[in-house]
Amino acid sequence: PRGGIPPGRRLRPGGGGGGIGGVPQIYRRDFIDSVADGRSFNSLTAVEQYFEAWNRRNIPLALSCFDDNVYYDDTQFSEPFDGKDKLADHLLYVADCLPESFYFVVDELSVGRSQTSRRRDEASSPTFRLGRSRVAQVAGRRSPTISIGALWHIENEFGPLPFARGCSFFKVDPNTNLIVEAYDFPEPAVFKTGSTGLKFLSVASKLVREPKRWFPFFAWIAYVYIVFFSNGILPGKDIFHSDPKTWAEVQDLSFNFMFIAPATHMPTAAKLNPVLEGIFNGLLAWAFMFAGFLSDERSGMGPYGKDARYYERMVLNQEQVLDNGIVLVPPVSITKKNLIGLVPTIVGMQFLTCAFLLPYLFCRTSERYSSEVDFFDNSGRGEPGQLDRPRRIRPLYREELDRPALVLGESKGLGVLLGAIGIFALYWGFAGRPEDFGPPIWVSDKRAVEFMKLLDKDRVAAGFVVDLWVFGIFQGWLIDDDWKRRGRSMQEEKFLRNVAKFVPFFGLASYLVFRPKYPSTKEGFDYEGFLNSRDRARDRNNGGWGGFGGDRFRDRY
Repeated sequence: PRGGIPPGRRLRPGGGGGGIGGVPQIYRRDFIDSVADGRSFNSLTAVEQYFEAWNRRNIPLALSCFDDNVYYDDTQFSEPFDGKDKLADHLLYVADCLPESFYFVVDELSVGRSQTSRRRDEASSPTFRLGRSRVAQVAGRRSPTISIGALWHIENEFGPLPFARGCSFFKVDPNTNLIVEAYDFPEPAVFKTGSTGLKFLSVASKLVREPKRWFPFFAWIAYVYIVFFSNGILPGKDIFHSDPKTWAEVQDLSFNFMFIAPATHMPTAAKLNPVLEGIFNGLLAWAFMFAGFLSDERSGMGPYGKDARYYERMVLNQEQVLDNGIVLVPPVSITKKNLIGLVPTIVGMQFLTCAFLLPYLFCRTSERYSSEVDFFDNSGRGEPGQLDRPRRIRPLYREELDRPALVLGESKGLGVLLGAIGIFALYWGFAGRPEDFGPPIWVSDKRAVEFMKLLDKDRVAAGFVVDLWVFGIFQGWLIDDDWKRRGRSMQEEKFLRNVAKFVPFFGLASYLVFRPKYPSTKEGFDYEGFLNSRDRARDRNNGGWGGFGGDRFRDRY
């Protein structure tokens, strides 16, 4: 028996490696530190290697412990995970849901050799019917496998967690040392909560671990209550008692989507207050501007899709060595999932604006920065010459982004187009429909007075004003993570990021146009200039503490 990784203890990632049994070994395991009890990683069983990799949230390394055709049945979920692709999706999802402070402790480990599967025409005891496992039935496996049973519990920094014990059964192919079959039996629950329970746990743990998430959480509760269910706070009636006139107004605004109908004088164009139309379409453009952050989600597939080299590309260029010996690492994890997808959020914002934006903000998974990983170890273990290799953050590569983020999210035309729509929305509100609502606002205050009268009695108009405030407050919520993904120091280009955070609408549009782009692996990239600019920014703002080794790669900006 052996324990899991103590709090704060981490394994060291290595470079790309060869293959075992046709399965790409994504990490060179001879580059990995000794584990907590002094044994080398290679000396562990495949099951122990899996638990060690999982505790570090090193999903590529954990996946390299499994056969391509693995069958993994977690009895907490309604369906097993058949094949490495489904298991990869599951592990990535769970890793993003659970706090990093949760780790397995293996209390007992039993290793034995299973008996060879029996033929169906052979006599067998009604009690012991060997060879009826999924691997034996589907693959017709007749060679023995190594059976490993593990008794475990889960802990965090405060000790063992309640209702978090279980046991697992694994079958390992002795020829490849890969897990071919696995079953998890956690403490029983009345209902198979599966992913639903993980989602609730994920949201709760994020709120506790990052208190700033309470701000959008309470803002969302207040927004939903005030805009949809309150009476007396905003003019008009709540959603359950809205009159037909309100719903007709919503329908007419939809007909005037992005000014297409009124600008082209289509017969479906409704004649509404131009200030209301300008705010409505400006909000839609503002909501769609968040498509510029599609790189906030990454499957690890890049623009190629999930093909035979998917697992290799998950850690493509995970460590890239320059001629001067510096090792480049990505600034964040190259795989990232959120509880609520950004694409559904953007689509929902076109209908209910902040009712979709705020849940995304407090439920999304924060970036795990490479600067938070302890790349060096002072314990004295590990091979000579590997503990002092200097490492630097590089940007993510374009090839590491999914196709929607690459095509739409990184297009500078997105900021230009949406900024232009915002300018036209201002013009339309100030000077549109002069034949019905009088001269421009700089000539007469008639249309401003008419809008204020509308605002005093119209629930939809008042709700749009609330949306403007919420968008203005939270538009910069994703800026810092986006900046870090590009490998940039938080001391660089403060002006651009502050404009994006504090100048409503047009500041965000400007950021999408002028932010640094992701480099491509197919193009030349000035790594020396890039790293030198980071070092200069660091020296200017941190008292010149200079060299990388002095702070063990702890980029705190």
